[in-house]
Amino acid sequence: MEYTGTDLNYLHVCPRKLWLFRHGIRLEQGNELVQLGVLLGEESFSRQEKEIAIGEAGVLDWADFKDGVIHETKHGKAPGDGDEAQVRYYLYYLNAHGIRADQAVIHYPKKRETVTVEWNEEASRLTEADLKTCEAVVSGPIPAAERRPYCKHCAYEEMCFV
Repeated sequence: MEYTGTDLNYLHVCPRKLWLFRHGIRLEQGNELVQLGVLLGEESFSRQEKEIAIGEAGVLDWADFKDGVIHETKHGKAPGDGDEAQVRYYLYYLNAHGIRADQAVIHYPKKRETVTVEWNEEASRLTEADLKTCEAVVSGPIPAAERRPYCKHCAYEEMCFV
């Protein structure tokens, strides 16, 4: 089964969200925070070429391919494991398809902060483990709803807790 960077992000944020998303329940389109994230991506770093599709794996916010660096811009206020898993997957995918990608830079404009994720053996191992876990989550029964601090901002909150 082919996965996307979004899938790996959701795996780390909430396995239930991953399961719902992969089973065709897509509530993000009407979510205000998702729309703000899209707007932020469009307005941040305006001189960069944006929205580079990489097959079914996802869309890079922008890239410096000559330097082997990809970039992702996030609306959130704090770095998270899901963001890092997402860009690791993009690095994995690009390298597997013969495109040199040595690192990813995740930009958090609200905090004026960046996080750099290096492509190495450990990153490859983590990505392969994430892909196996995604498969187990998606092919299994729906995970139980588990209240987390960020649930109040999630498009799926009503489905899980009302």
